[in-house]
Amino acid sequence: MFIHITHGDNQSFLANTDCPVLLLLSHLRSKVGVPPDEAIDLCDKMGSPKMLFQVKTMQDRASDFLPARGTYYVCRVEFGAPGTAQEQTAQSFVPLLKNPSVALTEALRLHGQHPQGKLLRSPKTQESRKGPSTETLPSAARTQGAGKTAGRGAFRPREEQHGSPRKTTLAPGGRQQPRQR
Repeated sequence: MFIHITHGDNQSFLANTDCPVLLLLSHLRSKVGVPPDEAIDLCDKMGSPKMLFQVKTMQDRASDFLPARGTYYVCRVEFGAPGTAQEQTAQSFVPLLKNPSVALTEALRLHGQHPQGKLLRSPKTQESRKGPSTETLPSAARTQGAGKTAGRGAFRPREEQHGSPRKTTLAPGGRQQPRQR
């Protein structure tokens, strides 16, 4: 679950996304040399910001927002003037690259002009998905397992959920299948 982070004068490093978003952002700040009071975000090669700066809890995993093996650029998030209605709104994204491409700069400029009001999650391919997000689960399922790591309890193998494993038999072809009761 690693991604490539590019910054400065085409410097890059790997980052592990199997951690909370807030921890990843803190690591990026220290690696790139951005003060803790400045908001940063990541954008992909197309200039789409990932809106990670909006995450406020440790339950949100970076791997839910950033598909593995992707390349991302560190961006500084600039907000509206203090004391105005836009004070809490991202106005622009500035790539922390020495010579950013014109396409990347233009795409980030357009995103700053039309900021999305909600946190966006990157779409993942079906095979890399771990299961439905909490937005797609019924409200009763979202509240089950309070105190467990978000999204982890419902997707454990059957034997971990219900105690001892079921007895199995071998089907033709050598595959295991549950024994009929």
